Amino acid sequence: MQYKEAIKRNIELLTDVQKEAASWDEGPLLVLAGPGSGKTRVLTLRIARLLVESSDDNFRILGLTFTNKAADEMRTRIRELIPGMDKRLYLGTFHSFCAEVLRNHGSHVGVKPDFTIYSENEDLDEIVSEVYSYLLRQGKINPLNVSKVLPIIQYLKSRLILPESDLSSYISNIEDRQAIEMIYMNYEQKLKDLNALDFNSLIMKSYELFRKYPFVAKHYRTIYPYICIDEFQDTNQGQYNLVRSLTLGKHNNLFIVADDDQVIYQWNGASASRVEEFRKDFNAQVIQLPENFRCPPEVVQLANNLILYNVNRSKDKKPLLAKKPIQDSFEVNLEYFPDYPTEADWVAEIIQETYALNQNKTVAVIARNRKLIQPIFEKLKANEIPVVIGQRKNEFESTQLSWVHFILRLAHKRNDKKFLNKVVSNFSLLTESTLNAEEIIAWSKATDGDYLRGFLIAVQKGILTDGHLLKSLEFDLVEGKDFFRFIEVCFGWLDEHMDISQNKEDVLYYDEKRVWDDLQSSLLSRYDREELTLGMFLQELDLLSKEAEPDGSTVQCLTIHASKGKEFDFVYLVGMVEDELPSFQSKKKGDHSIEMEEERRNCFVAITRAKEILTMTYSERYNGWVKQPSRFLYEMGVLQQND
Repeated sequence: MQYKEAIKRNIELLTDVQKEAASWDEGPLLVLAGPGSGKTRVLTLRIARLLVESSDDNFRILGLTFTNKAADEMRTRIRELIPGMDKRLYLGTFHSFCAEVLRNHGSHVGVKPDFTIYSENEDLDEIVSEVYSYLLRQGKINPLNVSKVLPIIQYLKSRLILPESDLSSYISNIEDRQAIEMIYMNYEQKLKDLNALDFNSLIMKSYELFRKYPFVAKHYRTIYPYICIDEFQDTNQGQYNLVRSLTLGKHNNLFIVADDDQVIYQWNGASASRVEEFRKDFNAQVIQLPENFRCPPEVVQLANNLILYNVNRSKDKKPLLAKKPIQDSFEVNLEYFPDYPTEADWVAEIIQETYALNQNKTVAVIARNRKLIQPIFEKLKANEIPVVIGQRKNEFESTQLSWVHFILRLAHKRNDKKFLNKVVSNFSLLTESTLNAEEIIAWSKATDGDYLRGFLIAVQKGILTDGHLLKSLEFDLVEGKDFFRFIEVCFGWLDEHMDISQNKEDVLYYDEKRVWDDLQSSLLSRYDREELTLGMFLQELDLLSKEAEPDGSTVQCLTIHASKGKEFDFVYLVGMVEDELPSFQSKKKGDHSIEMEEERRNCFVAITRAKEILTMTYSERYNGWVKQPSRFLYEMGVLQQND
């Protein structure tokens, strides 16, 4: 009862339209939520309310997001609202949900529960190259540019196009099409032999499971009668079809939060038309949240001016309404320079001045591509300003964390030569020993074929002298007693043997150890320690970025795509010229192309990250080439045609 009253009080604090969305019960609903509209608060309150009002029921709620950070943030909010009741909630990304589905039911489609997830393109390119070389030697295909094959396969899989499908509408050249069909088919077979999945396989195999085995889809519909999806506009065709195959049009308690003005992942299969597609397919009601509580009124006006130039928007889309209280510090600035080095120097210098005066303010440099933010990053770093470039890291980079991660992987797959080589090379660097992976393989094959046991035997011969770690390696990992305890012992050993200095490798270790601790804590907040098997732990870990979350005092240098979902007090949007924003590629497609509309949405997303001050910059020359000011500056009304 106390939680019910708390939820009620929180909902009463919402605006009328927010309240309407948070109070939604049955049936499909599309919440068109603009930037800074409080959509996360609405979504979490709606989920919390459903859980509280059904406290005597057994069903669960499925919440799907596009980042683990967003899922963790929502989970934290819900736990604060209704402690202990989140056990009836699954909140995670599409990929993590599909991993759980395949762990439980993947055997129906040839996926064993202990599958490995390949998150690095390097590993997948290796498989493609191996398959390509084999087929070429067999004379079954003609030579082609193998570097283009993996992106094509990923494109096909994101659209649920199977290897046996007719690819004539995707690849016009007959010889290339036949070659790619064979490579794709053998690539999939190789993954199956390895019991491995790439990211797109998680979606495709789950879709295949729901489509071929309706009783599995029915099982999940029964468990999850309510489905909530955040950032729905980012779904690709595969993810959307997965949702449709799960619901089969019979289970329509779909609560979708989306903004078609923020579709910027067209290259990954997202489409501005998907929101309207959902609206029609599910005959969904619509609630709009146009109120913006984040940005200065001046920025809201610029965003409204800009996005009106896009034709492909939801019908009856309301303009953003500025609701942030007016303050004297709000500013929109436009700065012009003779060339980009001067522009980059000015931005770095003004940030340095800002940092000295406002260390409690969050600052971001945003550009359409990374090459524009690199010189600003370098200058800030040289001036000892805390700064990072935002990017996803799929693997740990320090020798220490890499060794821990790979020895756990070897414990999961005891005869994987690649994992053993990584374990041996990293351990040799850590201990300055001369272990030989081939000798370990030979010994293992002569006994039980267990490379991890072979590694244990090798290090027991005086190479590893720490008895506590040796014992944990033998009993907790080789014998499989408690891999969590092994992780604890490992880090204790590493910490004890680390030189407490500020050299680059040591700093990287401590930074990545904090990331590991955060990721492990996140997993343990979602699953009980007892239910997390080693395979499950590694699967979930491989789905997570190994990038550290910057603290508030760190300047973030971001591409527009990396800035999505973030907000900052001060935003510097650089490179506002034709061929940069909009990009050269979109200009080639035409002024009224879907690519140009996506570039406009990129600009819309970038400027709406600003909470206090937005500064846009442009120059006359980039790499020696004269560039015109971005058309978006004119469309926003920042520049006039005679300027």
